[in-house]
Amino acid sequence: MTQWTPKLTNVKGTDGTVGSGHYVEAGGAVTFTAQIVAKKETIAASSGGFGLTLPKPAKPGVRYVFSLSLDGRDADHGVWTGEAQIYAGSDGSEIDRLRVTGTSNGAALLNIANLYGDAEGAKEAEIITVTGSFPVA
Repeated sequence: MTQWTPKLTNVKGTDGTVGSGHYVEAGGAVTFTAQIVAKKETIAASSGGFGLTLPKPAKPGVRYVFSLSLDGRDADHGVWTGEAQIYAGSDGSEIDRLRVTGTSNGAALLNIANLYGDAEGAKEAEIITVTGSFPVA
């Protein structure tokens, strides 16, 4: 396994997160696990929410969907599941959206646009974990 440092994209101001990740490239495909830990409050630059860098560019032209979990830690004491996706119209250089199920509108997926980090007295940060595979460009 090869290590790489994933980073959030579409961040407004200072990125208060740290990332760690591992990936394997074999047979023209990459399998990866990325973890983002919010140490300080971090806000997305738009309502589209955060994206995420990839260890290698994905082959463009197809929609890719990856598994995502958001551990609310001290902020909410919950774990939400969701998806991370690369849109078909994307160039494949990064994950376009990080989304989790919301508490309203049934099982609607909502863009992750704010991580509390240490805000509001939280002592432990939120953790986002993304796993999946994709063909390389």
